[in-house]
Amino acid sequence: FDPQQRVLLETVARAFDHAGIDPAKLDKRRTGVFVGAASSDHSTVCLQDPSLIDAQFMLGNTLSIISNRLSYYWDIQGPSYTVDTACSSGLFALDQARRAIMSGEIDTAVVGSVNALLSPMAFIGFSKASMLSQTGLCQAFSANADGYVRAEGAVAFILRKTDLARTSHDRIRSYLAATGTNSDGRTAGIAMPSSARQYQLLEQVKERFGVSPDDLAFVEAHGTGT
Repeated sequence: FDPQQRVLLETVARAFDHAGIDPAKLDKRRTGVFVGAASSDHSTVCLQDPSLIDAQFMLGNTLSIISNRLSYYWDIQGPSYTVDTACSSGLFALDQARRAIMSGEIDTAVVGSVNALLSPMAFIGFSKASMLSQTGLCQAFSANADGYVRAEGAVAFILRKTDLARTSHDRIRSYLAATGTNSDGRTAGIAMPSSARQYQLLEQVKERFGVSPDDLAFVEAHGTGT
């Protein structure tokens, strides 16, 4: 089995605990699971040796099962899917979760993302494409930037309507004011980001949700620029 399933399962369990939410008391039909994942390294490793492929191989290595593993374990019956938008997968999953809550489809969302680097194949491919930093440093916004650095990790949290979180006496860590997504469209290359489209998205989010740049106290940016 892809270890990403186990890692995210453990991470979500901690998220429930940190939020003070008992998963057994969830309204299962009004809860959804939204996961971002893009690494299929475990599958790549297994395919190098066909003898490692058994009856559980497909369920154990399909990215869609990462989210559905969570739904299965906690008997969550709302929408459940894994999105792969490369480096932005986790944030795209967050946007989808917010939209599902705001539309009234669900009241609670389990949101998570996981990335495990288990094979050299992607490193080789990205290196040949000159995407990886030769210095081993992410220097976003710097003229010295020479690529990005890959990393492993997992994150999860429970997103709820504010009134439900308050009446349930959840431990509220923060409030989500706005999210937004778009596509760069045609650029100099399919993997090349567009600063114009990213600026456009920020403007759209600002106008749609009434969020002023003056209200921001901290900015965390994505190293690869997307």
